[in-house]
Amino acid sequence: MPQALAFVFPATFAAGGTAALFTSAGTLTALGVVTSIGTSIALSMAVRPDAPAQTTPDNIKLQRVQAVGPRIRHYGRVRGGGQVVFRRAQEGFMLEVIAHGHGEIDGVEGYFLDKTEVSIDAGGYVTDDQYVVKSNGAEKVSRVRILTRRGLVPSNHYQPVETRWPEFDAAHRLDGIWTTMLISRQVAAEDFRSVYPNGRPPEIEIVARTSKLRDPRSGAIAYSDNAALALADLIEHPDGFNLAGMVDDAMLAGAADDADDAIPLAAGGTEPRYRLAGSYALSEKPGEVLRRMLDACNGDVQLLPSGKIGVHVGKWREPAVTIGEAEIIDLQSWEAGQDRLDRYTELPWVYTDPGLGYQQTTGEAWVDAAREADNGQIAVGPQLDLSFAPSAGQGGRCAKHRIEADNPRHLLTLACKPSAMRAVYERYVSIDMPELPAVVWRIQRYRIDLASGQVVLQLRSFDPAALSWSVAEEPAPVALPEPDTSAGLPVPANFAAAGAGRRTAQNAFTAGIGLQWDAPESDALSPVAQYAPAGSDAWEAWPLPGSATSALISPLDDGADYDIRLAFETSDERRGTWAVITGVTASADASAPAAPTDLAVSDEGGGSARVSLVTSTSPGLWKTIVYRDGVEVGTFFDAPGTAIAFFDSPGVGSFSWTARSINVSGKPSATDAGPVSQTIT
Repeated sequence: MPQALAFVFPATFAAGGTAALFTSAGTLTALGVVTSIGTSIALSMAVRPDAPAQTTPDNIKLQRVQAVGPRIRHYGRVRGGGQVVFRRAQEGFMLEVIAHGHGEIDGVEGYFLDKTEVSIDAGGYVTDDQYVVKSNGAEKVSRVRILTRRGLVPSNHYQPVETRWPEFDAAHRLDGIWTTMLISRQVAAEDFRSVYPNGRPPEIEIVARTSKLRDPRSGAIAYSDNAALALADLIEHPDGFNLAGMVDDAMLAGAADDADDAIPLAAGGTEPRYRLAGSYALSEKPGEVLRRMLDACNGDVQLLPSGKIGVHVGKWREPAVTIGEAEIIDLQSWEAGQDRLDRYTELPWVYTDPGLGYQQTTGEAWVDAAREADNGQIAVGPQLDLSFAPSAGQGGRCAKHRIEADNPRHLLTLACKPSAMRAVYERYVSIDMPELPAVVWRIQRYRIDLASGQVVLQLRSFDPAALSWSVAEEPAPVALPEPDTSAGLPVPANFAAAGAGRRTAQNAFTAGIGLQWDAPESDALSPVAQYAPAGSDAWEAWPLPGSATSALISPLDDGADYDIRLAFETSDERRGTWAVITGVTASADASAPAAPTDLAVSDEGGGSARVSLVTSTSPGLWKTIVYRDGVEVGTFFDAPGTAIAFFDSPGVGSFSWTARSINVSGKPSATDAGPVSQTIT
């Protein structure tokens, strides 16, 4: 079996050895042994110009519409968008089928529409208020429905598609593909902006428990994010290395136990030592995918003497092999670590944070203070991709190990007798030689010289403390938003609304409502405003420029009450919590007009009086009313600042006259002109 394995994959499984391991026919000789899938060959794949783009936690959230999209496979819990594979509209319904991943998943844990989490009922109908509106003026119904298929073989087809397009019958099932059908129903024009504020059907993302993994400890195939089980699955799966049955189960069971170890957290509780949660495209090189997964769990894989593949995760165990002085033929080289230009003392890294929407997040850089002191300078290493690591703690453990592995204090090359062959099956060995420091050595690579009968080992020193961990070392968590935010966005501060009109001509006004709020701290946020008749759900959007801090919604019905709401959103249309003000009265002119001036009354005899005045100079003046002893005797609609006069016939006696201004919103002047008293004969 080892011979067949090396013949099929000589480049992968011979990465640590030399051509001396192979016969002229390309088969593995009796001395052909251990190598690491995830080291040199994976790195060489990564720099090839034809290597496909890497799958990341951020780009799997995109909802793509293209003729042929990549097939994506997932491990652990992920949040993903997908590839639209079907989109048609008919009779007010838009039906979309989105492919999220390749292979069966365990189950769905959450749905997000346009970045906002939503709830669904047993029939798949979204129950959030935004998507539930009246149908033809009758009862409210949900306008969006979500149906999911978990990728079974065979899978159920989508009956709503066949109902409208019979050619898409039960033969069109998308077997083995995890999919969702999103049905978006048309709404009335006045509801469109409130239900579909982005002017289109919503885009969907799903949080799911994905691949089921084989566990040799129980014999079951079930969902797990155990790092060791995920590594073994990639090696054996047809869409990975396709080496079914080649993983050593006894070693895998031990590695799975190591990955399940409970690690204390600074905030209390524990987490498993190593989990893997992430995605890869089937177009990616398996070696590159394996490298990312190994990095995220301090893992190793190796070929065993049995021809099986051994899987390890990062947990320290004392070396099982010691090379004695008598086995060493020649100490070929011994150097004090890497060249100074190749060393680093700080390691930046990224991981995936489920608490931050499954975003790829930058962790707190790992700093090796002892190395900085020894080197006399700070040197920053290349960013470590730990996108398969689902916690900051796990990311910190991997960064701590990586900085030790990449910056050994000693480099050693030994020529040994054939008895040292047993070392090439190990990850770590001890060397019993007085001239050498008493450290643990990690097998970097080896060479077997058949002509001289020598085994040449290249080793790096390794400090086992790099695999230890304490609560004090846990990286500081990324701060979560305050409770009054939604999706990490602030609620508009000091939001206020009041009636305010708009002047459309010299003496013409329309009713409206003025809004005002504080600018957000981030220039990346834009305001979004909506209004509706008070107590209704008929929200309509009011357009705003991105930098606005005030607005005037007009025209509205003068004197009518409205509800107003305001929120901030990002450039990718992720919206925060609404700030809401209810029962705001629209008005054309909210300010009281000035009173009329120059009110005068003269006796004209015969029971008649002449009344004169000058109308208010307020631009919002609608009319002027004259009262005699509190009874209206004249109403005038003259323009502001107009002198008017008229004759009143009160009869004989003493009387009192006043005048009042009324603006276009029916608001009276704060005071009246007068009273002016006069005796009429």
